[in-house]
Amino acid sequence: MPCFNEEKNVTSLICSINHVLKDKIPYKIIAVNDGSYDRTGEVLKDLSADYPLQVVEHYTNMGLGASLRSGLLVATEEVLDDDVIVTMDSDNTHDPKHILDMLIAARKADIVVGSRYVVGGAQLNVPPHRVILSKVINTLVGKLFKLQVKDTTSGFRCFRAILLKRLYTTLKGNVINSQGFESSLELLFKAIHSGGFVTEIPILLDYGQKGGKSKMHLFATVINYVRLLLKFKTLAYKNLA
Repeated sequence: MPCFNEEKNVTSLICSINHVLKDKIPYKIIAVNDGSYDRTGEVLKDLSADYPLQVVEHYTNMGLGASLRSGLLVATEEVLDDDVIVTMDSDNTHDPKHILDMLIAARKADIVVGSRYVVGGAQLNVPPHRVILSKVINTLVGKLFKLQVKDTTSGFRCFRAILLKRLYTTLKGNVINSQGFESSLELLFKAIHSGGFVTEIPILLDYGQKGGKSKMHLFATVINYVRLLLKFKTLAYKNLA
């Protein structure tokens, strides 16, 4: 869980994760405090006394990409091949109840994407500009790369641990090079390109549950997504040449 200024959200989210998982499977939460300047770090430290929670500290804000890198690196060093690793937002927009559905789907897939855009999925209270951005990016990805994924911008995912461990062994420090929101798409591209079979399960994304302001800077996010798509399209053409 990447966390940046989420003091209003992390307590209820971690309590909810525990409620969903505690009697069903052993689990561990890795929260990356990405240079928060509110009380996120203190709240996480307090929670770690009562829950299976490890806090990774970035002492300056380094962005979503760096947070995913740090969290996944810690996770891949600790998990067994048969384990799974879930990535999710820490702002309460991702409901932990969907993790159980992901675990079932992961029995037959290497990557499970929590999707708003498959049958049964939905989104509520999402700002119009974010809805438009998501749909445009997903349309472009579908047309350019023919990925069989309807919600490529979703950060709520489940990975077979053996897949991510293989990625970290193969790519070393280059599993995620992006810094912003596009980093989730980069990770998905590389996981699929490495041979991961992907499926989607429906989720409800509800921004009405979110406390605090959005971290997205729209113009910069659009530019970063476009750069990433152009980069991967160029690499695809080179591989075909």
